[in-house]
Amino acid sequence: MSDGRKSPVCFVALACRLIAAFMCWALVTACGTLALVSPAAAGTLEVNASNVLPGFRHLEFVRFLAMHMEEARLSDWRFAPATGSSLAADRVEWSFKLNPYAGGEVRDVGGRISPEGRPGAHRPVTIEARLYLNGEYQTLVERQAIVEGQPDDPDLAAAVASVTRHLLGPSGAYRAIDTGRSQSDRAR
Repeated sequence: MSDGRKSPVCFVALACRLIAAFMCWALVTACGTLALVSPAAAGTLEVNASNVLPGFRHLEFVRFLAMHMEEARLSDWRFAPATGSSLAADRVEWSFKLNPYAGGEVRDVGGRISPEGRPGAHRPVTIEARLYLNGEYQTLVERQAIVEGQPDDPDLAAAVASVTRHLLGPSGAYRAIDTGRSQSDRAR
């Protein structure tokens, strides 16, 4: 008693197969497109330092910076230490300057600060972090801190995370220029 027509069940099965094939095609296309996205589009910034604190070598220092920048827990950004001599278009450049001791000739405050910069001595430093996107300078954050400047220095790690939040965080300097509002406008 077949009249040559297919049952509605076959059309539903065919439609399901076509939808499944389309979904697979869409997934493969999306994954292929994601593989072509540049690291900058994914929010990855290269980390570099123009100078290094005593107690570090350059590569060790940029690894330290990248690791502690991740501690800022910014979901939009990832950080990778610079490994080559060329500068990436999307990067954060760090600069550390040892500040003179306050108090003129008094160079030892409570036994913690040493003019010789011996290990374990805390030093006042000025920290600057400059953001570059697509090879163009965007903004700068500068902070003062007192650090040892050693690979296991918790004060230095905290200062790096803090500067990173002030540079790239939700209420940081980059978001302020991105929205056209200054930090002082947000405080009001």
